[in-house]
Amino acid sequence: MAAMSCRRKWSSALWDAFLPDVSLHVPPAWDAAAQYIRHHGLRRILVVGEKDTGKSTFCRFLAQAATRSGCGTALLDTDVGQKLVGPPACVSMDDAHGHFLAFVGSTNPVQGWSRLIEGARRLAQRTDADCLIVNTSGLLAGPGRRLKAAKIDALRPDLLIAVGTGQSLEEIAQDVLDPPILRVPSSPEARHKTAGERRTARHKALRQYFSHSGLLKLKSGMLTPSDVQAPLPAGLLLGLSDKAGQDLGFALLHGSEGGA
Repeated sequence: MAAMSCRRKWSSALWDAFLPDVSLHVPPAWDAAAQYIRHHGLRRILVVGEKDTGKSTFCRFLAQAATRSGCGTALLDTDVGQKLVGPPACVSMDDAHGHFLAFVGSTNPVQGWSRLIEGARRLAQRTDADCLIVNTSGLLAGPGRRLKAAKIDALRPDLLIAVGTGQSLEEIAQDVLDPPILRVPSSPEARHKTAGERRTARHKALRQYFSHSGLLKLKSGMLTPSDVQAPLPAGLLLGLSDKAGQDLGFALLHGSEGGA
């Protein structure tokens, strides 16, 4: 029997962030991008860029602009490390119906590749929003280049927006034949974050997620795959799903009893 701390929901400030943010300096090109999306009625927008260029800020701005124009808006966060929506180690989405996630189990997008891509596809199909904005990680080189191609193939966006500049970003742009690419400058308020700061942010987000968790005991037969080797290591992240296979949240394993 496994004992674990679990949460099924999280509180998100995303919809509060849709309110005007007078402290944010918006480059004219950002306004132009929002107008372009609205004018052409684009429904899926995928945002890419190097680390520390302000991708999350830009996604929030696009969500604000779409909401103010009366569009039903969803934000799909495929960055499993530095989250804009929800806790780390998952793909997450906010729309008018609530908060949804797809468990990945790792903050490393390469290690969680298949779960990340399938989870992003599943959540994108779930929303009925007029405009879906997709936030991505800053991993662009090497496996990141292939991962971005896989996301584009899975999500089929109507528009790809490249934030900032950089050699790796240019290589991704060269790979894309469809959809069209729109380029915007980095956020003037973006700043470099160290690896330590990023790690601290991930740990803080996980602590916040589990801050009101309860203790749940599960029989080993409830774990999938059913032939999973026991005992499982303490501290392991486990996804929680319903009978239909929809992810509800995740749990932190405390330990197992009786070797199971």
